Amino acid sequence: MYKFVIVLFVLFGNVNLSDVSFYEILGITKHSTTQEIRQAYKKLAIKYHPDKNQDDSVQEKFLKITEAYETLKDPQKRRMYDAFGVHQPNSRQHDHRSQKEYNNMFYNGLYHEDPFVDTVSGKEFYNYLSDGFHFINFYSPFCPPCQNLADHWKKLAEVYKGIVKVGAVNCKYHNAFCYNSMRIGSYPSLLFYPDGKKGNYIYYRGAHTFKALEDFVLTYIEKTNHVPTLTYLRGLDQPMAYVLGRNRIDHDALTRLAYHLNGLVTLAVIEDDNIRSELTSNEYTTVVYRYRKTVKEITSTEEKEILSEVIEGLPTIEPVDPEKFKDIRNQLRTGYQNAWVLYFSKKDDDKLLLYQMRMKFPVLHFGEIDCDAWSHLCLSLQVEATPVWALLKPGGAYQKASPSADLKNFLRVVPLATKLHSLAPSAIQTLHEDVGTWVVLVVPYKASWDNIAEAFTRTSLHFLNTEDISFGIITCCEKTARYCREVSTNSPVIIVQTGDKRDMYSGRIDEHQIVDFIQLIKDSADLELTQEQALEILDPSREETWLVAYLPPGYEDLKHVWRLVANKLRPLQFVRVGVLQCARGAGGFCANVRAPAARLYPTASGQHYSVSLQHLNEAPYILEWALEHIDDSVQKLNWNSFSKRVIAEELQPSSGKKPWLVYFHSPRCYRCYEMYADFAIAGILLNNAVNLGKVNCLNERGVCQHEHITSYPSLRLYLNRNTHQRFSSVISIHVQDYAALLKHIKAHLMNYDERLLAGIDVKSRHDEL
Repeated sequence: MYKFVIVLFVLFGNVNLSDVSFYEILGITKHSTTQEIRQAYKKLAIKYHPDKNQDDSVQEKFLKITEAYETLKDPQKRRMYDAFGVHQPNSRQHDHRSQKEYNNMFYNGLYHEDPFVDTVSGKEFYNYLSDGFHFINFYSPFCPPCQNLADHWKKLAEVYKGIVKVGAVNCKYHNAFCYNSMRIGSYPSLLFYPDGKKGNYIYYRGAHTFKALEDFVLTYIEKTNHVPTLTYLRGLDQPMAYVLGRNRIDHDALTRLAYHLNGLVTLAVIEDDNIRSELTSNEYTTVVYRYRKTVKEITSTEEKEILSEVIEGLPTIEPVDPEKFKDIRNQLRTGYQNAWVLYFSKKDDDKLLLYQMRMKFPVLHFGEIDCDAWSHLCLSLQVEATPVWALLKPGGAYQKASPSADLKNFLRVVPLATKLHSLAPSAIQTLHEDVGTWVVLVVPYKASWDNIAEAFTRTSLHFLNTEDISFGIITCCEKTARYCREVSTNSPVIIVQTGDKRDMYSGRIDEHQIVDFIQLIKDSADLELTQEQALEILDPSREETWLVAYLPPGYEDLKHVWRLVANKLRPLQFVRVGVLQCARGAGGFCANVRAPAARLYPTASGQHYSVSLQHLNEAPYILEWALEHIDDSVQKLNWNSFSKRVIAEELQPSSGKKPWLVYFHSPRCYRCYEMYADFAIAGILLNNAVNLGKVNCLNERGVCQHEHITSYPSLRLYLNRNTHQRFSSVISIHVQDYAALLKHIKAHLMNYDERLLAGIDVKSRHDEL
């Protein structure tokens, strides 16, 4: 009885119940019978029942006791628990509270608020990988082994911060990425990248304990760092940290110290008593640091304290006060080309990374701004909490780094991005007043933007020589959150603003896709139509074919789809593309635009073709529909028509029969839709030099099997016998953009019968939309 009470006191008085087993919560052993489990639960339930205790912490204990009892009283659940363990209340019924917990686990995972483990999404995974060691945990938050691993994984991330980037991907939420892209077949799957994004990963198959994980990681760290044992003292012209005996510091801690100080301070061990006596007479000294006139005796055996004291002994970083900041910026604005790295700090901020970056980037200047002393300067530069990194670039542009930026990439790329500035949040309201175009990354309060920062910075490099475009980053804090909410509530967004026109990018975080989006907007400045222009297009005497999108309020995203359509149709001189974006409450022509629709108006015709854009809302599908009405020369072929028209041999070959260009596709193949426009446009520009056909291989399997079609889309040029060619031939042509298709097809036609090329002009392009 006394033993039972003591156990309960220890458990409920001093221990977090999430850290102990269900057996310990009930005060029993693993060998207890079901009857003993029931008796233990009754005693605890009487003491901690919510009817007797209104304290929230006591009620939480009661829930844990109930959870433990519900699990252990059931033989099957008990076997599962003994085999795998559990941390979450899986046995609890799904009341409102447990459903809320489930939702939180599903969306946020096990590491959402951990300061050391990086929560990585499928979208940002490849941007997350950089140089150095990476250890990634692919898991499900509802998997018991994953839950058992969580504390060990968090500890590994904390202990090896700055050495190994420890991340986690919630595969329950990012299921498609884990299964399709990474081929993750079980949870947890631990992948170690010894060379970051430059090399392959290694599948960790060891135990899921901190010690086993640490031993695994150390085998790679020790390959890059060696702590020598010296029999003499080196000169004072380079920083040295002498460890007075290997038994003074834990071996693993010594390895981590050597890694952190690599390139900054040489770490060495002294075992010889005579040499030790030359360094110090204090028997409690653990490490002696020497550099020039600085000598420090460190008595601590704690890894962090030793590291901090050694760093304090290094030459100081140049301090920057408000006057110095003005001088630096003026120099950069008047032609000075070496950027300045600014480190905003307060007392006790870790400066190890600052010294590491100064060593890696000797060309850059480094300065430290003390935000305790110069708080007004820090606030004016949008620094509220420290530490923060920023850069002053040639030309004077100022850019702040994202909170968890890869500093190596930041300092390598950002000095080149001279057109990119960090802007004040209030600038959102005045962008429309500037002449030219602004491309701005807007980051709402508490939103993560590490995954987009580098891609956005690299995007700006493509426009360094474009005078009428500028780039900015706006990050909102709690006080300025209202400005960012005008654009986005929760997630970062890229906006392109020219005057009063504002467009938002909603594609994948990819440098080249963002560049294409910006370029499309600049190239399609005349795409938008007024109501008067839309009415003029209805005139049957029009001289061009018009493709027009009519968009009611709320369908602004379709404008970018229409830009893609317009850009693809540029080679067709007789086709014009426009979009009528109707404002809310607009009258006139817009009063009749209630749903998004597209209309094609053929040249000199009172007829038009219509299609709804509510379902046909992607550029490849819209282009297929439009091109079928713009030019009807592409014939749908079945086995009968294909065998009679395309592959039938003439007994008396003549030069009058045209070759066939046939597009083999499947309606289940998205790439087939994407490339069909290039095929159709190339066919139109060939100006009837060939017959055009397409075969649906899902419906016409016999044709495709006969032609040995093994991939979609496939393109074949069929050349029949003629007076110049004794045998018919079939040429496979790689499906690519229309210009490349024309080049290859023309070359084959030239050899076949150059008379077919008469009247073909592939040089002219339509430069207006």
